Amino acid sequence: MESARRLVEDARTLLVDFDGPLARLFPGSSWAELGDRVRAETHRLGGPELAQRLEGEADHVQCLRLVGEHAPRLLAPLEELVTELELDAASRVSPRPGALALIDRTLERGGSLAVVTNNTPDVVARVLDRARPGTGGRLHVVGRSAGRVSDLKPEPDLLLRALRLLDARSEGAVFLGDSVTDVQAGRSAGVPVVGVAEDEGRRQELLAEGAVGAVEGVGDLVPPA
Repeated sequence: MESARRLVEDARTLLVDFDGPLARLFPGSSWAELGDRVRAETHRLGGPELAQRLEGEADHVQCLRLVGEHAPRLLAPLEELVTELELDAASRVSPRPGALALIDRTLERGGSLAVVTNNTPDVVARVLDRARPGTGGRLHVVGRSAGRVSDLKPEPDLLLRALRLLDARSEGAVFLGDSVTDVQAGRSAGVPVVGVAEDEGRRQELLAEGAVGAVEGVGDLVPPA
């Protein structure tokens, strides 16, 4: 944990995934239920052949990527549904322990920070500003754009876009993520990844994928007061 904290403290640029490290949009079984709903709607709109391509994919955002690849004409209504559900979830959840402290610490020490998310970018301010008004306005946010799903993580595009937005280089950056796709995106972008996951098995999975460290929560990355 100490080495991961030092890595984050020394980073000139901190990139952070939102759903997981900073907030849990779909806690418990609601994450799986959302994936089920997207797959069911895909079956209704596109039939069994398209639905079969989504079998085994639990992540609703990755379902969108598959729809964009195989049936782009159906992307708009499915993306509208997902965005609506994400924003509804964001109105009911709070930041994870340590999330606001990590943001404060990074900006106060002169680091640059961007949230990089596969979700609609509006969820960030909706969650953070309810906890502390004005927080979302302090952050750069790079997220899912309407009609564009091919650039979502595990592709490196969002991370690279965030680095350009911050006028930063990958060599001085660290990315905090909670999924294998986050680690894959970071590796492709040349940005070391620190995994963030409460579950020990998930942390080991992230390390096996190439994360340079792993912690239970972002609060572990904030130096003690």
